[in-house]
Amino acid sequence: MAKYVLKAYKTALNRMKTIDSWFWARYTLNPYAGCEHACIYCDARSKRYYLHDDFERTIIVKEDIENVLENQIEKSRTLIPDVVAMGGVCDSYAPVELMYHNTRKILRVLEKHKFPVCLSTKSTNVKKDLEILDRIGEQTWCGAAFTITTLNTENADFLEPNAAKPMERFNMIEYISRKFPNIYIGINYMPIVPYIEDSGDQIREMIKMAKEKNTKFILFAPSMTLRDLQKDFFIKKVREKDSALADKILALFNDEKRLGDYILKKNKEILDLCEKHSIPTRMKRWIPTDYREKNYQIAEFLLNKAYYKQINGQYHWHLMKAGWSIQNLKESILKIKDRGELMNIPNISTKIA
Repeated sequence: MAKYVLKAYKTALNRMKTIDSWFWARYTLNPYAGCEHACIYCDARSKRYYLHDDFERTIIVKEDIENVLENQIEKSRTLIPDVVAMGGVCDSYAPVELMYHNTRKILRVLEKHKFPVCLSTKSTNVKKDLEILDRIGEQTWCGAAFTITTLNTENADFLEPNAAKPMERFNMIEYISRKFPNIYIGINYMPIVPYIEDSGDQIREMIKMAKEKNTKFILFAPSMTLRDLQKDFFIKKVREKDSALADKILALFNDEKRLGDYILKKNKEILDLCEKHSIPTRMKRWIPTDYREKNYQIAEFLLNKAYYKQINGQYHWHLMKAGWSIQNLKESILKIKDRGELMNIPNISTKIA
């Protein structure tokens, strides 16, 4: 059983330099630090997140988080409503939520201030807050995704020992899709661990089940991150199970060209299956009604185009940088166009303009 430790924080929302083009998030917010699901591949184990070593055994509970968030929004002149992504270094609906309800408290504040929300989870505990999420979706926008990387229960138990079973997550997707129409519900099909979850049969089974459960989108990413402490932990766990498998995974990651070719091949395989079953592979973006409206629409087009070029191994950075620049504008791009100043926007070429 995990130990819960209360800790005071001065701020709640983190504003990113540019908006993420997968979840369309301007802000991130973690109700907790650490995660009881104990997924052995979790990127949050990396040193880059500055988390404590006993990641799954000690869960930091952010004390009085709703008032910290309320004060931060009320006092700030720059925190205008935009998408808040919840749960990057935690799962917002891990067991700790049933005791402290930080996620629910946060959602109520975000609903009050009309901030759209995007959250990812592996827990069916989200069911307790579906009414709030649906209201947020009706008021502004609510995107939600269950992370599901395999239907093989043996693999899931090894990789995600304390998360809900894969079919429990799929059944919750179906329930949300049927009962809560304002929640834009999909799947994070990532990471897809090489040589464990990536067989053709497993991939076909996943996409087929997603279609059957009325999944609105699939965000997929073959392979995984392997860095510093996260790499050490993951390889140690795999080696305990199968030493030859650990060596096979390391050999793939130690050969940059081979890994790149592997990812391109899996990208095509998954994309073709999603197209076959008519499942979108990008999230529809929240579009505000203020000066950002046209900016976000154009940026969404450019960033999605960049994504599809990227997963097909094509050059994409010109589109990515242009999209970032446009969605960070402080006025409508239509006003800039009327002044004949489109080419003054950073990263805008004549071809893009």
